Amino acid sequence: MRIPRVHIGAELVVGEEVLLDKSQSHYLKHVLRLQSGAALLLFDGLEAIDYRATLSIEGKQVRATINSALALQTESGLDCEIIQAMGRSDHMDWVIQKTTELGVNRIAIFNAERTQSPMKSAQLEKKLVHWRGVAISACEQSGRAIIPALDFHPDMEQAIAASSSKSGLLLDFNGAALKSALQPLPQSISILLGPEGGLTRPEIELAKTAGFTSVRLGPRVLRTETAATAALAIVQSAVGDLG
Repeated sequence: MRIPRVHIGAELVVGEEVLLDKSQSHYLKHVLRLQSGAALLLFDGLEAIDYRATLSIEGKQVRATINSALALQTESGLDCEIIQAMGRSDHMDWVIQKTTELGVNRIAIFNAERTQSPMKSAQLEKKLVHWRGVAISACEQSGRAIIPALDFHPDMEQAIAASSSKSGLLLDFNGAALKSALQPLPQSISILLGPEGGLTRPEIELAKTAGFTSVRLGPRVLRTETAATAALAIVQSAVGDLG
């Protein structure tokens, strides 16, 4: 059986004991049906390190004693970012989950002109907590230890301005083939894409003015969540650590 991995939002120190929260305890006890003495892997989301631990169950309290630390090689050497227009809730969860698994470092979400249900300020804090939870679950499953940064911006201009990548790709059905834009090989890259209805012409021109290169994925029209995942997989295969 694969050793379960659990994110702990606190400093982890070899030799110390950590108390697991209610949801983690329920999952380990009642879903996985683990017993005291079972092995666990813990990570803090900040460093590429797994901490080997031993489970201890005493009534409703579930604890883990940290035994050792293990450096990981699961983080991509390519610095990559997804700049994704706000779409349907299930589509956003999919993008965050799958791009996290593929090794994304940062995910920037913004309200586009064609976003059907724009993010409102009153919703933002709750939504960011939910999205971070999706990313944490993806890290636990995939073996990643560093949780990608998640940010929201009120429009595309601000999302682009906040990007630190040296190379930008705009997914545009009228662009050149994506692979052709990966020469010379970039060390840092952002992939920008619109919502279900696509970006408007002014938004596309704004992205190009900011230095983004229009690229296409192929002859078929992909859903926005499929496009983000496919584009990142191609980039990771060409200049990252896939394949």
